[in-house]
Amino acid sequence: MSLPVQDGDELKAALDHLVETVRRGVPGCDGASLTLLQQGAPRTLAASNDLVRALDDAQYQRSSGPCLTAMDEAREIVVVDFHDEPRWYEMAAEASRAGVRSSLSLPLVDGAGVIGGLNLYAQLRAAFTEESRAAAESFARQAEVLLGYLQQLRNERAARAREHDVSSALQHALLPVLPRLPGVDCAARYHVGSRDAQVGGDWYDVFALPDGAIGLAIGDVMGHDIAAAAAMGQLRSVLRSYAYEGSSPSVVLDRLDRLVQDFEMAQLATAIYGRLLLDPEGATLAFTNAGHLPPLVRTPDGAVSALERAPSPLIGAVPPGAAHRGERVVALPPGSELLLYTDGLVETRERDLDDGMAVLTRSFAATDRGASTDAVCDALLAEMAAGGQDDVAMLLVRIGP
Repeated sequence: MSLPVQDGDELKAALDHLVETVRRGVPGCDGASLTLLQQGAPRTLAASNDLVRALDDAQYQRSSGPCLTAMDEAREIVVVDFHDEPRWYEMAAEASRAGVRSSLSLPLVDGAGVIGGLNLYAQLRAAFTEESRAAAESFARQAEVLLGYLQQLRNERAARAREHDVSSALQHALLPVLPRLPGVDCAARYHVGSRDAQVGGDWYDVFALPDGAIGLAIGDVMGHDIAAAAAMGQLRSVLRSYAYEGSSPSVVLDRLDRLVQDFEMAQLATAIYGRLLLDPEGATLAFTNAGHLPPLVRTPDGAVSALERAPSPLIGAVPPGAAHRGERVVALPPGSELLLYTDGLVETRERDLDDGMAVLTRSFAATDRGASTDAVCDALLAEMAAGGQDDVAMLLVRIGP
């Protein structure tokens, strides 16, 4: 059984320390081990030496032995002498050959029943006296606490994994299928972080507007749970509705902000909304940024630059009407590429935001300009998101010639 990475080292050390303390602290004991029942199957979590682990395994393989009987019958089992033990003949013979003469097995229980066993072995005949058994019983209670904590960790981890799967499925279902629009080539990716990490509220969108412009959006709802994924879907739908009315990017985000706060749809969110208008000279992008990372543009000569913005509050950060978000308008010549992304692409446990932005800029500049937009997205994900804990949303738009 594997333990959660964040808890495994400390808990494994505690289990190892316990069996070693049992070996030293129980009179007559030469070796000890701790068995966990996992879905009815026994497994040794800790053993004071390899011989003890081998004796446990011999019982598991045969489905017969004193430690299994102690767990099956929920009672203490004492073997006085394996040389003269008729109950588990094969296991007794193996113990005798290994120089083990006696054993003491104690069941470990919690509120639901038997969860494992504490197993003690000795080289001497009749090694476990009343004093030994009393000491072992005290250690068994400590082992029950540790195994109970381990079971709690496993249950919590399983619950997080189930929620992660549900949130991820919900998020994928809510993300759009990219439309095929004349004059642009679009690709997008949504990359789930590690399974131990919780799913967030990252999203993107591309859609045609009635006046011929193209709406582009990306955002990140704060939080890491099903509620964040659901709020992401709500924000995307509301933004698209406001954008479809033909409002400017700043108006769209201001109205979105008011609705989010009035209906408590999310605590905080970042977002970019832009209107891309194609023309014979390429395209013109008008966009508003509400606390999101700046888009990157790669021009036909291969240069990459960030479309910085004046400070602008996140969605939900200030009272409605007090944000005063501005707009920026940039000209994009034919062949330009616009990259929108969430922070999981650039920020990891090993790399801060500034370093990540610098790496992304270099990586974007280095990708093959002749490659498809899908290939560029895949290359950036491979370069930037490997080993990342957070989710990533990414949208790449290439302006046609």
